[in-house]
Amino acid sequence: MSSTLSSQWDEGIKLVSFCPVCETRYNPISARVLGRQGETHLLHVKCGKCQNSIIALVIVNQIGASSVGLITDLAYDDVMRFRSATAITVDDVIGAHDLLGELKWEDSFGNRLRSGLSRSVRKFEKQGNKARASTA
Repeated sequence: MSSTLSSQWDEGIKLVSFCPVCETRYNPISARVLGRQGETHLLHVKCGKCQNSIIALVIVNQIGASSVGLITDLAYDDVMRFRSATAITVDDVIGAHDLLGELKWEDSFGNRLRSGLSRSVRKFEKQGNKARASTA
């Protein structure tokens, strides 16, 4: 890397040197390269203070440096695992939709929610009855 590009790379790293959540300054050494293609680098940086991470695309060329990043809860290893996973196809999405439709998960969830509410109401009423009985 020429000295000009090296200084521009330093500028590119500075673009992603602050945590967007807690505004703590990152140590540039903590940036891990997920991939690179020509002048473009994909980086993963985890904040040592708040533990949030960003994935940043940093482009460095003779004109200058530019970056765009997104906040993620993925660790570096998660990103690498998903990166090598097979892509989700339209058939996968349709299959998941069909499966959820067959299981009638809305009804099941609704029934569980109602029974949980009923138990909570009964428990609350029971506690209220005990309190009334002790004051009488």
